[in-house]
Amino acid sequence: MMQSASVKRIEDVSALRARQFAEDAGPMSHPIRPESYISMDNFYTATVYSKGAEVVRMYRTLLGKEGFRKGMDLYFKRHDGNAVTCDDFLAAMADANGVDLSQFSRWYSTSGTPTVTYDSKYEGESKTFYLTFSQESNNPDPLHIPVSVGLLDKVSGEEVSPTQVLNLKEKVQTFQFTGLDGDVVPSVLRGFSAPVKLVRSTKGSVGDASADEEKNWAFLAARDTDGFNRWEAGQKLMTSLIFQTMRQEESLRTLEYVFEAFGRTLGMDSVDYSIQAYALSLPPESTLAEELDVVDPVALHAARGNVKKTIARKFYSEIRAKYDELTVAMQSINTSDIQLDAVSIGQRRLRNVLLDYLCCIKDTCEEREVASKLAFSQFQAANGMTDKYSALSCLVSMDGEQDVVSRREGALQKFYDDAAGDPLVLNKWFSAQALADLPDVLDRVKTLVDHPDFTLSNPNRCRSLVSAFSMNAAHFHAQDGEGYRFLARMVAEVDKLNPQMSSRMGGGLIQWRRYGKERGALMKGELEKLSKLKPISNDLFEVVSRGLK
Repeated sequence: MMQSASVKRIEDVSALRARQFAEDAGPMSHPIRPESYISMDNFYTATVYSKGAEVVRMYRTLLGKEGFRKGMDLYFKRHDGNAVTCDDFLAAMADANGVDLSQFSRWYSTSGTPTVTYDSKYEGESKTFYLTFSQESNNPDPLHIPVSVGLLDKVSGEEVSPTQVLNLKEKVQTFQFTGLDGDVVPSVLRGFSAPVKLVRSTKGSVGDASADEEKNWAFLAARDTDGFNRWEAGQKLMTSLIFQTMRQEESLRTLEYVFEAFGRTLGMDSVDYSIQAYALSLPPESTLAEELDVVDPVALHAARGNVKKTIARKFYSEIRAKYDELTVAMQSINTSDIQLDAVSIGQRRLRNVLLDYLCCIKDTCEEREVASKLAFSQFQAANGMTDKYSALSCLVSMDGEQDVVSRREGALQKFYDDAAGDPLVLNKWFSAQALADLPDVLDRVKTLVDHPDFTLSNPNRCRSLVSAFSMNAAHFHAQDGEGYRFLARMVAEVDKLNPQMSSRMGGGLIQWRRYGKERGALMKGELEKLSKLKPISNDLFEVVSRGLK
């Protein structure tokens, strides 16, 4: 049995937001068909591949399954075996379906992530619901954006208008839904029908959701028939609570919404464990950062950690019971071979999410003892990489008493020994340590640079340590700037060996404008040093020079 379509969509969109949205927000932002470049190597990017795939997916959303297939058939009939362009693909889709896609073609030449804002109202006398959208992008002309929408009755929760695709083609456009006996809650951008940022027009400052908006998210998290949007609503509630915590303005209302959604999801009686796992997971820091105009990674990390701990303490016994239930179920399978069906994959995914919650409770020596024992027990019993690496990822962030440290170091040594030189497994060993949440993590990374199994000449090994550390945001962006200096030194060394790799690594410094005055100045200073390298590759020069513009 394959995993559900909703699970796949959640995974794809999470990856898009983590990498491509960040790329769109920085100085290396470019359309999926770049107009110019210094080094083409710098444009094998998440924008070209991931956003490009989203544009192809939008054709299917607009034309339907049969229309998309007709377009593909004509495309292959015309061009099989030939070199082609984006325009050839668009022409095949348009001609096969007899539609004008000239406005849609603007997606290919527009950089950045468009923002779609919406507002709604219901008029009881006419039984009509109005949904108004506006769009903003880096294109002066409006894009053709497919917005999939469903409507749920505000009282019963029943779906009164199934998913339909609205063609947003104007800067501001209103759609009417008639014949509705009562007010409704709109489920907007179902299935993430377009690679855009969606916001409600009533939203205030960053992370400041209105009471009505949060009420609607809680409603959709419980009742939406679209699996992606049900997950998305829960993520928005968690995001709102994290930002409130960061501002020290926690709302009991929001906390109760999050508790309600978490408890309901944890108690689900379903074999779709992957959906359950994703719904219980907090939004990653990289996704949260994209919602902020100015990012304080240390404060964001602390706020997210505090919310996770609050949830874990509230539901500790229920989380532990579910974890133990899954452990027994997985151990009852009469084989030592790893199971690769969707149910087994989901069970592992859910159990590891629960382990992460259980192991974040470590404020006292007793709690650290319990958490480290649990993670070490899973590490020892694991018969596959997923469970072993998840347990190791929990252990590497534990410190304190000698027994706790012994379990951490014992697991690291065991993981290294079991790798037996396998390069992929060793990469994971390096990454786990680079991503650890320990105050001295940078010192540990610097020590690992001198490890006999580490080399800058191997791109994957370099990524596993140096690039992984640059994604450990709270520690990479430490106020003293030492993380920036370390990365710049590594970039300078790598540029002598692999310009493609050095340009990718240098991208970790180019968004300095988003990190406040002090951090920004330190990041910019390291970019300026890199710009003066003699010699410097075209790849790195392009990234650095665009970062300094």
